[in-house]
Amino acid sequence: MTHNTENVANLERQKKLCKKYKVDFEKVKEVNSRIAFLLQKDMKKETLVTIHEAYTNIQRNMKYWQEIWNLSASSTINLTPKQKKLLELFLYLVLSEGVFSEIVQAIVFILMESHHDIYNPERMRFVENYEELDKVTLYVKLQFIEKHGLKFIADAIDRKLRNSIAHLGFIVEEEGSILDTRTGKLTKDLKKKTNYLGCICAVTIHLIGDWLIRKDSQIQ
Repeated sequence: MTHNTENVANLERQKKLCKKYKVDFEKVKEVNSRIAFLLQKDMKKETLVTIHEAYTNIQRNMKYWQEIWNLSASSTINLTPKQKKLLELFLYLVLSEGVFSEIVQAIVFILMESHHDIYNPERMRFVENYEELDKVTLYVKLQFIEKHGLKFIADAIDRKLRNSIAHLGFIVEEEGSILDTRTGKLTKDLKKKTNYLGCICAVTIHLIGDWLIRKDSQIQ
C-alpha cells in the first residue's frame, strides 16, 4: 500500500468516525495538516523511540477503555439506571485521564522537539524532556497546544465535567439523573460528550500511528 493510499484510507476512516459522532470533519482535516507538518520535521532516534513508547501506552489504554465501554453497552449486563450512569461517569474520567491527556502530552512533546518550548509555572522553568512533562498540569498543556493552532483538540474535553467526576462532585439519582453538586445543575449529554472525546482521541491516534509505521526503520 502506497503512502497516498494509506492517507486516503485514513481520511475515510476519520470521516466515518466524525459522521457517526457529529464531529466537524473539516476541523479534523485542519488538525491533520498541522500535526502532519510537525511530524515531517527531522527527529532524533531517541525522540522517535519516546513517541513510539507513548503511542504504545496510549493504544493499550484505549483498548482497556473500549473493553469497559463494550461492557457498559452490553445488553447481557443487567444494570440499574444509576449503575449505568456511574459507569458512564467512570468511562469519561478514564478516557480523559488515561487516553486524552496522554495524547495531549505526546503532541506537546512533538511540539517541543520542533523547537517550541513549554514553561512549567509551578516549577518556574522550561520543560527539558518527556518525563518532566508529567509534572505539567493538563490545563497548561491544553493552553500550549491551543496556542500552537490545536484549539480544536484542546476544546474536545469538558474540564469541568472531568474535575467533577475526579472529585466525586456529583449525585446520581436512582433513575439515572446526575446533579453536579458544585453548580447545582444537571449533567446532560454525558454519552454525547464521551463519544465526541473518544472520536477526537481515535482520529489523533490513527494519525500518529500511521506516521510511526512509516518511521519504523528509524526506530528499530
